[in-house]
Amino acid sequence: MVFGFDNETKAMNLEQIEVKMIKNVSADDIVELYRCAGWWQEGSDDPASIRLIAERSFALCGAFNEAGKLVGMMRALSDGVSDAYMLDLVVHPDYRRHGLGSRVLHTLAEHLHALGIEWIVCIGAPGTEAFYQKSKGEVMHGFVPYRFFAENE
Repeated sequence: MVFGFDNETKAMNLEQIEVKMIKNVSADDIVELYRCAGWWQEGSDDPASIRLIAERSFALCGAFNEAGKLVGMMRALSDGVSDAYMLDLVVHPDYRRHGLGSRVLHTLAEHLHALGIEWIVCIGAPGTEAFYQKSKGEVMHGFVPYRFFAENE
């Protein structure tokens, strides 16, 4: 099986996960990961837009299993100088709750810091507070995120 594994081999397989910064990733691999994670449904996604999302991201961090399959990912948008926004942390369900998400997040954050970017933020979905706090994320007291919709929405 490409993604799944039984409980006896889980620890061994997780040790073999390679987390690294990547320049290119197949849109099909991202779509497959998003679908497995329940983010996108068959017919509601557009592989062309996924390709653009990956190409236009400032930085991508991927996690690959022993078969070379993408099992986790996070990306960043940035000006490359002072600010970065990390988003779309996704881990395949078979690989969750074993620290892989934290490894991906920290690899991406360390990459951004190495480039001299100090203002690095992300907005977690409701229910992810414990994960981000455990991953050394700090609540930004005094800041409120806003979302802007098109005038016709």
